[in-house]
Amino acid sequence: MNDNPSRLEELLSRLNQVESVLMHLQHEVEQLNQAIIQQNTTVDTLSKSMKSLDSRLGVLEVEDEDLDPFQEKPPHY
Repeated sequence: MNDNPSRLEELLSRLNQVESVLMHLQHEVEQLNQAIIQQNTTVDTLSKSMKSLDSRLGVLEVEDEDLDPFQEKPPHY
């Protein structure tokens, strides 16, 4: 009978440790989730910027194709 209360105390102590670790892991998961959300926002912003720059580059390439280098005067004229 003397062994039973000590076993119960040991189990309660272990349960407290498990709960503490679980709370820590839940906090870590939430921090990682926030980091992923931030990175996703950054990726979306960069993707929009890339699309905009790509379309602007396409317009410049089309304009450049229309120019005849032999018809242009050098800048010092």
